[in-house]
Amino acid sequence: MTVPYERRRAIEWAGQALRDMRSETKDATLWGAAVPEKLRQLATQILRHYPTPEQIDAATGMDDVPVSGWIAGEPGDREKPTESDRDSHRG
Repeated sequence: MTVPYERRRAIEWAGQALRDMRSETKDATLWGAAVPEKLRQLATQILRHYPTPEQIDAATGMDDVPVSGWIAGEPGDREKPTESDRDSHRG
């Protein structure tokens, strides 16, 4: 069974993989070859609406958002965001 912090980690890893795919400078190091341009464009399109690591942090620390209980920070690894942190990530 997948637990909330594992979902969070998967979302973070997927975001990093997309960011790496769109980066021309990391091709040979990470993938062993150039990432095809269509794949690079697709990664860029997906990332337009993908949450940033900061947005993921904010969402996992809020009790009043729909993701509460669905994704979570690592157990004992992060402090819960303060109210000012939450406000800085809204709208």
